[in-house]
Amino acid sequence: MKKNNGLLNWFKPRNWGWVKVIRDLQNFADWKRIIKREEFNPKSNYNKWKLQHTKLYDVYIIVTLDESDLPLPEIVKRTKVLETLNPLNRYLDEELGFAEYLNCEFNQFEDDKGNPTLSYLIVYRFIFNKLSIKWILKFLIIIGILMFIIIKFKLISLFITGVSSLF
Repeated sequence: MKKNNGLLNWFKPRNWGWVKVIRDLQNFADWKRIIKREEFNPKSNYNKWKLQHTKLYDVYIIVTLDESDLPLPEIVKRTKVLETLNPLNRYLDEELGFAEYLNCEFNQFEDDKGNPTLSYLIVYRFIFNKLSIKWILKFLIIIGILMFIIIKFKLISLFITGVSSLF
C-alpha cells in the first residue's frame, strides 16, 4: 500500500520553495568562495588544470586533441575528450563536492572557414535546483496578491484591534 505524504511533506520546512532557494543561494556562495580559494592557491588542482572562470563563476577549460586524432570520427573524438576530463570531473566531485550542482557543456571551436577544429571549450555551469525566473515570478505574484488582500480588507488594523482588545 502506497502512502500519500504530499500534505505531510508540505509541513517540513526543507520542502518549502523559499527554503530551497536559500539553499541554492548558499551553495552558489560556497561555490564562489571555493573557486576563489582554489584560484589563489598555486598548488591547487584548479591551477594545475589551468581552469578559468567567468564573472558568473562558470568554470571553463580548453581541451585540444592531438593532430593524430584528426581522421577519427566525431564520436571517438568526443570520447577522448571525456576520457581527458575524468580526473577533472573527479576533482570537481570528490575534492570540491559540487558534481550535483554543475552542468557540463561541450563546444567545439571552428576555424575561419567554419570547419571544426580539434579544440573544445568545456564549460561547467552552476545550476540552481529551485531558483528560476518562473519561481521568482510566482513568488512575486503570490506576495502581490497577499499584499492586495491585506490592504483591501485592512487586515493589519483588524489584527491590531483584536490584539489590543485582549489586553
